Amino acid sequence: MRFRMSGFISLLLSGWLMVTTAHAADYVETPMMLIGSLYPVPAVLTLPDAATPAPAVVMLHGTASDKNEVGNLYQRLARSLAERGIASLRIDFAGGGESPVSYRLYTLSSAVADSEAALAYLADLDGIDDGRLALVGFSQGGLIAQLVAQRNPEIKAMALWSSVAGNGRGNFSALFEKYYDEAVKNGFARVHFAWRPPLEFSQQWFDEVEANTSLSDMISYRGALLAVAGRDDTSVPYQASEKLLQAAGSQDKTLRILDGANHIFNVLDANGLAEDQQLPDTLLTLTSDWLEDRLSSVSH
Repeated sequence: MRFRMSGFISLLLSGWLMVTTAHAADYVETPMMLIGSLYPVPAVLTLPDAATPAPAVVMLHGTASDKNEVGNLYQRLARSLAERGIASLRIDFAGGGESPVSYRLYTLSSAVADSEAALAYLADLDGIDDGRLALVGFSQGGLIAQLVAQRNPEIKAMALWSSVAGNGRGNFSALFEKYYDEAVKNGFARVHFAWRPPLEFSQQWFDEVEANTSLSDMISYRGALLAVAGRDDTSVPYQASEKLLQAAGSQDKTLRILDGANHIFNVLDANGLAEDQQLPDTLLTLTSDWLEDRLSSVSH
């Protein structure tokens, strides 16, 4: 299997970054850098302590987040998958998490290239079944997952959380209304968030979103599809996930709308990590179970 890499080379650069491997009963977790033609991509590889070859999942984070995701949901998902014999690789997009480059380099196309570098790394890794690769995407990471899956028909399954879904501005309309003129004037706009310092969104990001036709293009996706959304999500209303399933060409489509859940599935509250983790745990369990089921058959 070969994935498009847009000039990326996937390597473990132990000389650039000190690598610390964490061992647990069910997995081995290793931080690394995927080296590309534009910039390094921080990543964490989680390998299950199980018979190989193992299926594997690439996790794609949302806007203003990082590879571990809000409330460490991706870290928790990686460990849940490892218990089921599934490997995973979670990455930081340009300007996010431990990325050493500016957020101005983050665009839909750069994120797709980073994701394909991660897929190529997994596909070439000993002990990974390159016929059983899947994607998980959260919010804008869900949009990136859609774009990657449309370009790479080898993707067997895709699980999306609170996913952006639409052509053009769609779920990003509020950002365009508030920041697009600034981006055109300066080449970038300083976008403000309640939970972190501002990020500089390039004009290219806005222009690529404007030209995006991912929802219409989902007709080309034939792999299994899971969409999970919160009924109380005010950032990306759950109806976006309904539209996504309607548009997808897959014959295996599952929609789960969680009552009482917001955009981040209530993993945080005003004091930080919420004491009640019932909804996040439900999200993690149903996603892990679904991926285990869809990736269970060994490829030949």
